[in-house]
Amino acid sequence: MPTVALAGNPNCGKTSLFNGLTGARHHVGNWPGVTVEKRSGMVEVDGVSVEIVDLPGTYSLSAQSEDERIASSFLSQPGVDVIVNVLDASNLERNLYLTTQLLELRKPMVFALNMMDDAVRQGLEVDMEALSRLLGGRVVATVGNRKEGLDDLKAAILQAAQNSDPARDPTQGSPRVAYGDDIEGEVRKLAEEVRRDEKLTEHLSGRWWALRLLEGARDAVEQAEASHAGKAIRQQVEASRAFLEGHLGDDCPTLLAERRYGFARGLVAEVATRRNAKAERDLTDRLDSVLTNRVLGIPIFLVIMVAVYTLTFVIGKYPQDAIGAGMGWLHDTAAAHLPPGELTSLFVDGVIPGVGSVVVFLPSIMILMGCVSFLEDTGYMARAAFIMDRLMHLMGLHGKSFIPLVMGMGCNTPAIQATRTIEAKSDRFITILVAPFVSCSARLPVYILLAGAFFKPFQGALAVVAMHVLGFVVAIAAGKFLRVSFFRGENTPFVMELPPYRLPVLRTTALHMWEKGSVFLRKAGTVIFAGATLVWFLSNYPGLADRALTAERQTQKEAIQAQKLPEAEEKEKLDDLDFAYRGRIMNSSLAARFGKVLQPVFRPFLDPDRRRPEAWKDGVALTAGFVAKEIVVGTMAVVHQAKAEAPEGAETTPLQQSLRENSGMTPLTALAFMVFTLIYTPCLGTVGMILKETRSWAWTGFSVGYGIGLGWTLAWLTVVAGRALGFA
Repeated sequence: MPTVALAGNPNCGKTSLFNGLTGARHHVGNWPGVTVEKRSGMVEVDGVSVEIVDLPGTYSLSAQSEDERIASSFLSQPGVDVIVNVLDASNLERNLYLTTQLLELRKPMVFALNMMDDAVRQGLEVDMEALSRLLGGRVVATVGNRKEGLDDLKAAILQAAQNSDPARDPTQGSPRVAYGDDIEGEVRKLAEEVRRDEKLTEHLSGRWWALRLLEGARDAVEQAEASHAGKAIRQQVEASRAFLEGHLGDDCPTLLAERRYGFARGLVAEVATRRNAKAERDLTDRLDSVLTNRVLGIPIFLVIMVAVYTLTFVIGKYPQDAIGAGMGWLHDTAAAHLPPGELTSLFVDGVIPGVGSVVVFLPSIMILMGCVSFLEDTGYMARAAFIMDRLMHLMGLHGKSFIPLVMGMGCNTPAIQATRTIEAKSDRFITILVAPFVSCSARLPVYILLAGAFFKPFQGALAVVAMHVLGFVVAIAAGKFLRVSFFRGENTPFVMELPPYRLPVLRTTALHMWEKGSVFLRKAGTVIFAGATLVWFLSNYPGLADRALTAERQTQKEAIQAQKLPEAEEKEKLDDLDFAYRGRIMNSSLAARFGKVLQPVFRPFLDPDRRRPEAWKDGVALTAGFVAKEIVVGTMAVVHQAKAEAPEGAETTPLQQSLRENSGMTPLTALAFMVFTLIYTPCLGTVGMILKETRSWAWTGFSVGYGIGLGWTLAWLTVVAGRALGFA
């Protein structure tokens, strides 16, 4: 089975091609040992099964960042049979820099000249035959988001795979950059030293190693140092660099880059001609003049975010109500047909309320992720990063820090992993330490729950947006504090690519929505299920084992049934009896004892007037959030003993109705609860990623400790400020 790697720059449409080639026959996981996303799938071409691997988008293979290291490592493996180099036809010269490095691998290549529709609109004409001849491989014109050219691309892939000859001379058959006599002479010398170790050149040529060593690729340097010829190789590298820098007047990475860009520039001049591109450019410039305006940019960004969250609330309410009704039916059916006992109680009072109260927010999360995906595909999110870049530098954060912070809206764990693209250690550590303050999708159910219970729809949308804005503000302020205290020094500049504006493909947006939703469902079936089970146990024992209490309940139940009341009235009385019974068990449970111990800690912002005897339940929910923020809602459903169905005519979920009527929480304390949920220690997965990336227990402990302290302080200040303004 041939293995085909898709390689290309970010924003070249590579993933659209991958989705078009594989359809639904692909899966998403992580590369071994790292959390960078890996996509692989299957495609049938004339009866032959081909595996397609979508590599992370990268501008080069110099292995300075984690994405570059993964792409370079995978492409250099002998198991890669064909490389499909995806090129953005409208930015051909820039994209060809990566091509010059791929050509050095001497592997069969196919070139997908993607986004041809953009190139045509810009008045660009490309001589496909000349480009194919100069690159030494078949060039196929494609439009990935419309599935144009995919049949030709599949045929070219199969032809390249079938014509590959493992025994061919790797130094012949493909064009390559001519670096000039001085550089080529040093490359030959260094290649000879590399060939002393047959393992290094078993699958890759000495020339490949020589070029990577001269440009200082970290993975190449590490492997060469570990070689038995490592000393000789290191000496030759130092000698070659000294010679070239002395004779050519610049460092080796710059010298190599100049030759590669020269090759790309000359090739484009040979094969491409441009007619009038003024209309296309004018449209982009007009949009950017408004969306990236220094004065209007940030207000427009905030308006768009408010619109996104309002849409999430309004549209998400309908499927949310349907799921809530379904969970209520499941609860009633299980309670009516399952035999009495502890397992039934676990399922009816623990699993269904715990998991159901979280799953009910799945539509809202999918809508939010769909909106974010839509904005990314239009090219606007890159502009948002550009807008915020100025503010990031002002506050002491690296410009690249905004990208992980935006990713944190989905999940803080990959956001922290994304800091690997930041070269400077101080900038990277600052971003790692502030990224957990960005509100992730796991916190969203908590916001929706409390906002829906205590605020009107528009006010609730503003409250949720306020949480996300507050997260970014706290992240930026914390970054400034860390910069002036622990990581002094100037942060490095950041050059950002602004892709052209495009109309998103709804199918791609739908795929992203499903991927995010499936991740959420997997958590509901594993982490949240386990958390709900544990919380049920802590909330029911030792009271559930109290036989006297159980007998009393049974006697009262039989007395109600003996009254021969109408069915609806009897059901209401039995429900009230069960509700009171569960409340008595809860108040004597292990969870109650634990919550009452913590109650003084949370009282200043959850019960400032000391009028909520059951405020300890909120402390139990927040404590459960240390494992995963999704568990907070499930825990609240269990400890607050929400009924299966909301009262007739209610516009809220049963849990929201229970919180509004029975918890004693006010809009102000609910807002403080949301603030604490936003700021305090992230989930265990994120804490583990912080440890993995910093390799320091001290910094990990610092992250946990100052998150809790800052969260408590801001939640308390929320109550103090609200009361001062008359919102008690």
